[in-house]
Parts: sequence; structure tokens; C-alpha cells
Amino acid sequence: MKHDENCEICKNNIPFDIPDEIINATIDNNLIIFAGSGISTESKSVNPLSFYEDIALELNQDPREIKLTFSELMSKYCEKPNGKKELLRKIKDRFDYIKSFQYSYDMATRFHNELAPIYLIKEIFTTNWDDFFEIECGAIPFVTSDDLAFWDIPKRRVFKIHGSINNIGSIVATKEDYEKCYKRLKSQFIGNYLKVSLSTKLVVFIGYSFQDADFKRLYSILKEELGELMPHSYIVTLDKNINKNIDSRLITPIITDGTYFIHTLKNILIEEKVLMDDSIDLYAELMLEVIENIHYKVMSELKISEYPNVLYTYAYQDGVLDALHRFIKLKCTGDYYNRNNYSGWLNVYYEARKEKVRSKKYQDVAYIDGYTNGLGIFLVDNIEELKYFPWYYIYGSKKDIKDFKEYKSIIKSKKIFHKGAYNNEVKLISKMKIDEGDYIYQHTPYLY
Repeated sequence: MKHDENCEICKNNIPFDIPDEIINATIDNNLIIFAGSGISTESKSVNPLSFYEDIALELNQDPREIKLTFSELMSKYCEKPNGKKELLRKIKDRFDYIKSFQYSYDMATRFHNELAPIYLIKEIFTTNWDDFFEIECGAIPFVTSDDLAFWDIPKRRVFKIHGSINNIGSIVATKEDYEKCYKRLKSQFIGNYLKVSLSTKLVVFIGYSFQDADFKRLYSILKEELGELMPHSYIVTLDKNINKNIDSRLITPIITDGTYFIHTLKNILIEEKVLMDDSIDLYAELMLEVIENIHYKVMSELKISEYPNVLYTYAYQDGVLDALHRFIKLKCTGDYYNRNNYSGWLNVYYEARKEKVRSKKYQDVAYIDGYTNGLGIFLVDNIEELKYFPWYYIYGSKKDIKDFKEYKSIIKSKKIFHKGAYNNEVKLISKMKIDEGDYIYQHTPYLY
């Protein structure tokens, strides 16, 4: 993501020095991201026309000459019959269009994908309507005061000041909507929580211009409400003339692209060993493809009706697959990039394994062995170590089996490594009513 004037995507990746205050606040879980539309759908890399320009053109206005603010223009659009309904439809259509094209969606969510691994950033405030923080960062959305009853849940949260596309009636777009919204921020609990959060933590505004009427209004309300308690904050912007318009005692500009800023912060946290390297994404993708192919090969060539030991291989490989699939589903939360989490997760499964051994639930033991080995994939220091991964499993065998030819030879020898486990397999297989020796065994992700 280096700066390159000739690259449309990275031409704005202007080198900068990230303040220690931001790094320390992130490590201490005291950094809040306040995100505007510039990091999402309104970026020129997503759509050549902003929503403002789109609406202006529909009203036969030249976007370069029109003097109306965003909310004033939206109100003007709503003056026509069914205007508000049509405006909301256009907003939804815009998001649906972006989501329907992979390139557009990838461009609109670049910021979110950079942010996702940073598990230390738990609070996001945004004036954006889209649901990209929910989808790409696993954030729980908070739109109304009623939602705040659940604010203390230990998950990443996104406070949506101007509503959400998933709750059309909550969208703040027109001048009238804005007035109601800011009255709520001044008088209701949701506004009080915003003020408390922003007065006690370090805030970085990203995706706004200081000339943005929306940002100026919001910032002025915060200054008015917080007074002398208004903390110092930062704004990440491409406006090189911003110093003429700000009070440097209250807000410091960082001149660079918002996505590049988060990318740089992430890399510093990786270097400091606070955050696991996001190369574990690659580990998951590579290993998943390999284990799926191996799993199919075992099932297609070795039938459990003839070779009962294969049953535990199925359970073991199901465990590995579930560990990898779960990572892919939940990596957006950032939890998998916190190395400290793994010892807790593994201890839970190790304790469960002891109980399953005592109760002679050998299929569950095999599944747990697969799942914990799957988790261990993300803890290796070098991708080269993955070539030693034990792909195959025979209950009672002390040897890691990595080669199918070797595994097949052992299975066909019908050697019994653990008599109790083998008898358990035979008994279970006899109850399966296998037709012509073909049966697909699947261990579910539940351990009762």
C-alpha cells in the first residue's frame, strides 16, 4: 500500500508519522474511530458520482455550482410528491448496486477490512448508513436509545448516529431529520453516552472534510456540550490546507488516506507483537483447501464398513474443518488476531477432552483433537511449519500421519491401536445401516 502517484488506489497513501498517543490509546482499548462517508461508499474509487452529486443532477442542478448543504439538498429533493419515500428508495438502491458488484464492494469496504483485525478497537461511531462495519468488522449496531441497554456487551460496537440502511425509518438525510437527530443528541440518553465516550477516550475522525457541514455541525455540538472537557482529537484527511480552519489545541490533522492510516496502525501493532500477523488469513485459506481435498479422498477410497478405524479420521478432520471455517466466519471480529485468546480456547477443549476420554466418547475425542490442531495452525511462526501438519488420524496411534499412502497402508493392515475405541467404532458402525458400504459420517460441532 505504498504511495504511488500513478496508482488510482494508492496515490493518496501519503507517508506520515503516527503519534504515540494514538498507538498507546489503541493498546489500552481507549481509541474511538469516528467514521464518515469518505471511507465507504462516497469514495471516488467506489462510484464516480457521490450521492449528493447524483441527487443534484436529478434535480437538474450542477453539483459544482450548487450551494446547498447535503441535508438541504435532500430536503429539496423531498419537496416533490412522495419525495421522502423516493429518496429512501434511492439510498437503498445505491447500496444494493454497490453490493452487487464485487469490485465496487471491495473498494467500499477496504477501510473496514483493514480495521477488522484490530481487536483493540471496540467502539466505532459513524454517520454512515451502510452496514459494512457490521458485515466486515463483526460490529453490533446501535441505532436508538433502546439499543444502549446492551452497550456493555464485550463485542465490537458501532454507534450509528444517522441511522442504518437496515432500519429505513431511522435514516437521517434531510434538514428536518438532522434537526431531530441533533435534538436527540442534546437531550436523550443516546447523546449523553456519545458525550461520555468522546470525553474519556481518544477520538480519530476519518472520512470527513473539515468543510463537511455534517462534521462541522456535529463537532460544534460536542464542543458546546463538553465545554472545557472537550478532549484533544485527530482528524485523518487529505485536505492539506486544513490548518487554516482548525484550532490545533483541540484537533490535530494527519494528512493521508483513511484506509492507509488504519493499515499503518495495524502494521505497527503487528510489529509490536500486540496483534497477530494477518497472514493467518492465508494459512486458513490454504489449509482449508488441502484438508477438504484430503477429507474427500479418505471418504471416497476407504469405507468405514470395511475399515472401522476410518470413522475417527472423519471425526478428526471434521474438527480441523470446523476450526478453519469458524475462523473464516469470525475473523472479522478481530478475536482471532489476539494471541492471548488461544490459550483460553485451547484449555476449554483440553478439559473437555479429559471428560470425553473418561466417558469413552472417542468420536468426540477425535473431533477435539482435530479442532485444537486446527486452532494451532494460526499459532505457527512460519508457513513452512504447516507442512508438518498431521492430516490423518487413527485413535490410539502415537504417530503423526501426514502422508496418505502411509495412512492407507496402516488402515488396510487393520491394526488395532486402542481396543476400546475400536470396539466402539464397530458397534457404532453396526447401527448405521450402511448401504453397500458407503456412508458419509459427519461429527457435529456440539459436545454433549
